Amino acid sequence: MATNAIDFMGGTTDATITYNPNSALDKDAFLKLLLVQLQYQDPTSPMDTDKMLAQTADMAVIESQANIQKAMEDMVSQFRLTSAYQLIGAVGKLADTGLNAVQFKEGGAEYKDYLFYEEDFENGLLIVSDDKGVQIRAQPIPYGSAGLQEFVWDGKNSAGETVGAGVYSIRAEYTGATSGKSYTADLGVYPIESVSLDQSAPRLYLGGEYYTLDQIVSIKDRK
Repeated sequence: MATNAIDFMGGTTDATITYNPNSALDKDAFLKLLLVQLQYQDPTSPMDTDKMLAQTADMAVIESQANIQKAMEDMVSQFRLTSAYQLIGAVGKLADTGLNAVQFKEGGAEYKDYLFYEEDFENGLLIVSDDKGVQIRAQPIPYGSAGLQEFVWDGKNSAGETVGAGVYSIRAEYTGATSGKSYTADLGVYPIESVSLDQSAPRLYLGGEYYTLDQIVSIKDRK
């Protein structure tokens, strides 16, 4: 939007200026204002030298602040990039989403989900506990393969009774068929398959979904 310029010494001129719609003056804007002020000053009453020096000093301060801000932005951007690439080293490790519990509003529901197994096994147990940590079900798993495997809990306890509304945690305990090691597979703990850097914040792909870092409780090495 153009209009007549206002003379800093009083009066108006026919010079054309452009408004800053965001009301933000950078160093270039201050320099333009200073040059216009010098161009249209009254020859019989030139600008006071002290005022000119003061305006020049203000311009230097603004330029310095702009440079500091740019440096900080570059530093933050570099930090984010470095942190994102460091996450690539987490690929293959186990990430805990903290989502190891199931909330039933009503009893009698059947629940399906996935658990991650480190290696092939036989004779595992799917263990369900209530919100107090008391085991209410130990469901046999005859065998299983390494990797993500679906499980089904019928919503009943060890006595075959339908559980009531509440929060229940789920895990599997098993022994590796080859190594003989004892493992625990907690619901919500999956290996990190990849790291995505195509968003403003890096995301980890695990358990068939993407998670941001604030959605991850911990990252640990596999056994």
